[in-house]
Amino acid sequence: MARPPSGTDIKLKAAGRKLLQENGITGLSVRETCRLAGVNTGMFHYYFGSKEEFLKEVLKEIYADFMLNFKTGVSVAGTPRDKLKAALVEIGKFALAVRKAAPMLLSDVIHGKKEAFEFIRGNFTEHVSHIVALAAQCRPRSAVSGHSIPFMVLTLLPVMVFPIIISGILDRNGIKKLKDQDVEELRGELFSDAGIAERAEIALRGIGL
Repeated sequence: MARPPSGTDIKLKAAGRKLLQENGITGLSVRETCRLAGVNTGMFHYYFGSKEEFLKEVLKEIYADFMLNFKTGVSVAGTPRDKLKAALVEIGKFALAVRKAAPMLLSDVIHGKKEAFEFIRGNFTEHVSHIVALAAQCRPRSAVSGHSIPFMVLTLLPVMVFPIIISGILDRNGIKKLKDQDVEELRGELFSDAGIAERAEIALRGIGL
């Protein structure tokens, strides 16, 4: 049964978000979350029951913040192309924010864990309908006007997400350089606000927009 919200659960979720973004799912422990929040473990279990339920609540909160930024960014943009670019930028920022949590969730989905799939489908898909609608508005003027909307969307999104996946792989394998390029400098180039916006622009130009 859901407990009424209070300052305690807010502190715990804030601590959980910080640890999740710093250490990923495996680095998010109940004990460390409680220590950071200044709350005892009994209160953690009172509000959330288990680490799994706590993680779901934290991820839902992160996604809710993303959707707020997503809708705001799209609403203030001008043309349909501008709106689609703003949407891609927000997706890039969100992917960056959950880069240490997403791999485990996706791994569960890939390995057929229905609970993980249902959680993602039920909580992480609101933005999809917005992207589809924006893509439909832009498609007639694009170089992929003869293709389906899913084709168009699946052409755009990897530009925003794939560099983050590769960065995570490099990080987990302790790779510090690619040829003569320092990986940390490359991350700065790719994941700064300017870098994310530039990748969104490249994605749109890639389909003739």
